Amino acid sequence: MRDIRLELADLLGLPERARESRRLTKKDIAAQWEQSAPADARLLTRAIASAMIVGVLSPTTIGAPSFQDSDHRVDMIPIVSVRLADRTKPVERKRVAELLHRSMPRPAVVGLRVSDGVLFLSLALTHLSRADQGMSVIEAHLVVPVNTVASESLHVTRLARSDLDALYRDLVRTTAADGVPATAALTAVDAVKLRQRLAELQSELATAARDAAREKAMQQKIDINTRVRILRTEIDRVRSSLYCASSSESQMTNEPKVEP
Repeated sequence: MRDIRLELADLLGLPERARESRRLTKKDIAAQWEQSAPADARLLTRAIASAMIVGVLSPTTIGAPSFQDSDHRVDMIPIVSVRLADRTKPVERKRVAELLHRSMPRPAVVGLRVSDGVLFLSLALTHLSRADQGMSVIEAHLVVPVNTVASESLHVTRLARSDLDALYRDLVRTTAADGVPATAALTAVDAVKLRQRLAELQSELATAARDAAREKAMQQKIDINTRVRILRTEIDRVRSSLYCASSSESQMTNEPKVEP
């Protein structure tokens, strides 16, 4: 198994000046939630085995200028690697990622290594919290296994570089589309929504297919199979909106594993 620090840095194609190795303690991570959300603080303490900052995207490390308006501050983008404890459930994994994104007043890239060795990439579109200074509110959140993403598609040199906000949004939309977004016009928000919709449809299709196999009554079986055909048509439509045409066939056999 590769070191998550190197894997995250290589996944993003980070230049040496953007790479770091700075440990984050579980105590410091959980402390932000002890007063406002003690149950979340306990979850962070239990679910995180270790955490480190392995890189920082900033004007000095990658040359993209910072960005700030009334709702966003993107002066730097920390890259955080987290190794999760054994038996951490998928729903807990998602909650840990959300809490990490919310705990920072800027967007972050979070890598989550689970006990079976799979590395997930967590990205969140956020805006500054008006109620809790120094924290963020999540607008859209995405957790994707990196083994589904096209090789080198997330390298920072291939992403938008007009400013750090544009770079992060391009990273989100590219990740949502497994490295092959349908068009340049596809936004980060729309890409996340499409991926989540695709996951929902695939779940519905799996359920309908099981029901069709179990159903004995002919009319009900016909009704379920009609639903299956409708779902497959909608899945194809969503795929074509999310993925570029050249990758649509491979995406049909390589279903994305997504946490809505």
